[in-house]
This record gives sequence, structure tokens and C-alpha cells, in this order.
Amino acid sequence: MKKHYHHHGELSVQTMLETNAWCDGAEQALLVAGHRSTLPRRAVLSWIAQQHGPFTAEVLVRQLESERGESSRATIYRTLDWLRSAGWIARVHSEGAEHAYARVLPGHHHHAVCTRCGVILVVGGCLLEALVGPTLAAIDFEIHSHLLELYGVCSPCRGKKEPSYGQRSYLI
Repeated sequence: MKKHYHHHGELSVQTMLETNAWCDGAEQALLVAGHRSTLPRRAVLSWIAQQHGPFTAEVLVRQLESERGESSRATIYRTLDWLRSAGWIARVHSEGAEHAYARVLPGHHHHAVCTRCGVILVVGGCLLEALVGPTLAAIDFEIHSHLLELYGVCSPCRGKKEPSYGQRSYLI
């Protein structure tokens, strides 16, 4: 089951609502975890909420510096670390030395990443542990968690006219 959103020129009302829901949910989770909702943290959350594909911490730093005239690298990196540990962003493998991140909703899912345009499809449902669990149990290995990223080329990048998920897929 793929989780995706369509884009035809302007962001749809549905996408805007989901962007706001992500930002509100992440901020509420931050407060519940005992962190303060400071202006710099809200700026980080707001910027990430507007992203519809992978980004690096350095891009985030540069964007906040250009928008706000300043940014605290320590606050940005601590906020990214917390968001990742709480499941609000996922680290995505990238070609460069620096990690890329993508916003997600907490919960178990996998990513299908287009190697040409960088679009990320969130793939829900998981049979991986059911498939490999018996084999690993036979050698007395207990699975605690796993990570699966699939790489390939999305329909628009392959030149098809009508991809099954719309003109462009966005991650929530």
C-alpha cells in the first residue's frame, strides 16, 4: 500500500492540511516530550513541514539563515535528532557524505526513493519480518527492528504520461 499525494501546479488543500497537521503534531509531540516550543524550533518545524522531498541539515541551516538572518546550528541539529528519534523525520540514504532527511508520520513504513528526481513514496505494511523471521529464529536471532529503502526510477522519470500516483508524489 503506497501513501502519496498528488500535485498539479499548486499544492492541493489536502496537502496543505496534511502539512499543517504534520507541523502541529510534531510540535505537540515536542511539548509532550518535555521540550519547549521556542521560535527557532518552530522555524525548523515549519520549514520541514513545507518540504515535499528529501533535504539535508545544511540546506535547512542555509534556508533558515537566509529567511531569518540567523540560525543556531546546535538547535537545528538537536531538533533534527529529536524529530528522527520520535519518528517525525526519517533519515534517507543519499549519494553524498551528508545524510538526507524526509518528513514522515510516526509509525512503521518503508521508503521507495527515485534515484533521478528524489521523490519518496512511503510504503505502508510490512511482511519482511514474517518472511525472514523463521530463518533467523532457526539460528536463534531475535529481530528488534529493521530498515528498508528501495531505490529505482519513478513513472514520470521513466517518461510515462500518467503515473499511478499522480504527477508528483509527496511525502507527508
